[in-house]
Amino acid sequence: MRAHLDTLEALLACTTPDELRRSVSEYVKVLGFDSWVYAANPTGQNAFPYVLSAYPTAWLKRCIENGLFGVDPVVAHCRDHVTPLVWYASGPLAERNRRCPSFFQDAADFGLKTGISTPVHGLGCQWGLLSVAGSDDKVDRKTQLTQIAGVQLLATFTHEVGHRFAAAAQTGGNVHLTARELECLRWAAEGKTGWEIGRLLGISERTVVFHVENAARKLGVFGRRQAVARAIALQLITL
Repeated sequence: MRAHLDTLEALLACTTPDELRRSVSEYVKVLGFDSWVYAANPTGQNAFPYVLSAYPTAWLKRCIENGLFGVDPVVAHCRDHVTPLVWYASGPLAERNRRCPSFFQDAADFGLKTGISTPVHGLGCQWGLLSVAGSDDKVDRKTQLTQIAGVQLLATFTHEVGHRFAAAAQTGGNVHLTARELECLRWAAEGKTGWEIGRLLGISERTVVFHVENAARKLGVFGRRQAVARAIALQLITL
């Protein structure tokens, strides 16, 4: 228990999103899960929320590109409640999700078969959540209760630090993009493909993707379009 508390207290010393991501990932594994996502929506921000995650990147991109966050019943629960939510790919919540019946099964294809999601509110945020997920959907009740308590505790420590990064991302504070990242975003804003940007800058398409993904991570978003929109909104690039 003391080791767990030391790990949680270490979260409070995190000064960058990457440090927080590493610390949360360490604790999530202790709880018996593989993936997690923290999201927070600062007051007055109506756009996509700030996201820090160790969820499969391909799944998050799919959610964003297809607007699945708008039909995610886990997100809906965390926006309107303060109690934790336990979910399964084949559970009753999945069966009631008529807006997107395949949502939970699609998530299961990425290894997200079961999870615990805890709402977080306050500290200047309209709503937020910490959701952990894994592939083991046969956990006994006693273990599950211990996990729920652990996730709730982790959520409070994560939000204590994470809400500052969410606020900074909203205002553009502490967002420092490299010259190459800005170049890639500027050309992306012009509608250029990764291959075309690579030709223009004399670098490979893979390197372009690397710079765009780095920029998106720093901006607290996922995907090329979100990164471009966020950079424009923060006046980091202009059209």
